[in-house]
Amino acid sequence: MATRRPFLLLSLLLVGSCFQQDKAGTSQILLSDYQTTYVPVRSCRLAIGHGSSSIVVLASPAAESDYLLGTGPLPQGSVIVAVESDKADCSDLTGYTLMFKDVPGYDPTAGDWHWQQLDDQRDVLQDGRLQTCISCHTRCSRNDYTCSPP
Repeated sequence: MATRRPFLLLSLLLVGSCFQQDKAGTSQILLSDYQTTYVPVRSCRLAIGHGSSSIVVLASPAAESDYLLGTGPLPQGSVIVAVESDKADCSDLTGYTLMFKDVPGYDPTAGDWHWQQLDDQRDVLQDGRLQTCISCHTRCSRNDYTCSPP
């Protein structure tokens, strides 16, 4: 039994470090300077699909024109951010929902979008192929799942 303990301890350390790397890697979808880097593409509005929050939508510069025109697909690396608020005027930040256009083949049934939900401190709450997001955005598949205008 004593010979298994070092192996067990090493295994736990390796598994723990993998989870830390995964969380650190996925938390980088939202840039720290997103407010100056991303472009507002939709003003404050009620969004039933976001827990009845009010949201402001921002897009990475590469995604801006395709998002606004409703054309697609958006280029790989595009980021769409819904900044969520409990107040109708979007003045109280409560969290974020992000769409990241991943590599072709990541999730072809949902436009290869990688979804992420963050709290107001930018801690990852959910990450990956989030069925709650996909099920709502499927109705917008003709606009590359963005539910963008027009």
